[in-house]
Amino acid sequence: MSTIGELGTPAGVGAGPAALIEDRVIADGAPIPVINPFTDREIGTTHEAGTAIVDEAVAAAVAALPSWSRTSAAHRATVLRATADLIDHHGHRIAATVTSEMGMPTALSTASQQVLPASVLRATADAAERFPWEQTVDGAIVRRVAGGVVAAITPWNMPVHQIIAKVAAAFAAGCTVVLKPSEATPFDAALVRRCFLEAGLPAGAFAIVNGTGPETGQALSSHPDITHVSFTGSVRGGKAVAAAAAESLARTTLELGGKSPAVVLPDADLDAVVPRILASGLVNSGQACNATTRLVLPAAHADRIEQLIGDALAELVFGDPTAPETTHGPLASAAHARRVLDHIDLARHNGGRVIAGTGEQLGIGNSRCFVAPIVFGDLDRSASAVREEIFGPVLVVQYYRDVAEAIEVANDSQYGLSAEVWSADRDHAVEVATHLEVGQVKINGVRTRERPTVPFGGVKNSGYGRELGSVGIAEFTEVSAVMA
Repeated sequence: MSTIGELGTPAGVGAGPAALIEDRVIADGAPIPVINPFTDREIGTTHEAGTAIVDEAVAAAVAALPSWSRTSAAHRATVLRATADLIDHHGHRIAATVTSEMGMPTALSTASQQVLPASVLRATADAAERFPWEQTVDGAIVRRVAGGVVAAITPWNMPVHQIIAKVAAAFAAGCTVVLKPSEATPFDAALVRRCFLEAGLPAGAFAIVNGTGPETGQALSSHPDITHVSFTGSVRGGKAVAAAAAESLARTTLELGGKSPAVVLPDADLDAVVPRILASGLVNSGQACNATTRLVLPAAHADRIEQLIGDALAELVFGDPTAPETTHGPLASAAHARRVLDHIDLARHNGGRVIAGTGEQLGIGNSRCFVAPIVFGDLDRSASAVREEIFGPVLVVQYYRDVAEAIEVANDSQYGLSAEVWSADRDHAVEVATHLEVGQVKINGVRTRERPTVPFGGVKNSGYGRELGSVGIAEFTEVSAVMA
């Protein structure tokens, strides 16, 4: 079917180029090592793409734009579906590469970096075929047209899914793309691009530039021929991207941090719910922007809740992320593990009571990146562990006395990306959800990956704009009205 296997071993070992532009591999630039966080060994290198290389990538995307934007929505949907088929066929290699790059356990990598991206591609293809490309409004023809050349800047924590969420919608809209993946996870991006090209996407329509945010990311987001920048990352990074893009009035979509609450209402089945909100908060070892790291729980059941939290943590299995029994792997880097440990020390200093877990650095193999989960209680709402996105296995319990207080606690955050509400009464849960200041609310355990057309994005410091489905496609279009 495909020669994607020729690109390297499942771990992507080898030298990654500074850029992939049309049919060219550009290997210039300072080398950047890529470290497997479990083995603590270098699995390869990528290279920094400087301003001149970024210029080449954007120029190729500009040249490819007229032809690609004139293709029919049906043809673009066909390319997306063919790409999904290739990811299905070769996804084991892509998932294994992600595991090697950043330590995601194989089971999660398969589900979120292989199965989910293929699902998003097919859902985006369906949305493109149903999209209102042309409407009549008050006698005028209102058309949605391709927005231009898109810069996609993606993170390391869910690398393939984040790439697909951006580029699938951009290609469906008729845009061309220059992608800057995280320098920590460059090899999976090359495999994804290969799938798109083998599916029929013109090579010039999809370039990759590798490198760091301050150099490559800055050059890309400030480029005058970029018309839209879609960024996922930290609040600080998002502000820098928005400022750079503003120089040329490029539009931006920013999916930033989160401090998501899981609101468990008093009538919920605690025995069933508590393990599930723990799992949601600790998914990918807490390295998820929508992880439920704030557990908003009924004070009347505190004793039972804390017992259940301890029991749930005892079931977790830490170890080699390639082992099938491993539920939680290392954090993505030693530097990140150190930052998480510093947050834990600060939470203890701020008077946090340890409900369960240790928050200690774990010695597993040669890795310096394992941190045991910890759940804190009794922290003031102003404490950093309550306010800041830690991006690790650190959860806080916030008790409430009535539902009104639960809503108030849940909304007391600078972030507004996601939330969960749990109740035996679904209608009551939905009613509570309408009061939460977030971009997406999941009721009784619905998972984002089960709904690949539902818009995803945040408010407040979690950013603006949306990904997925028809709303995600609309992000990358411009409106043209013809009045006759």
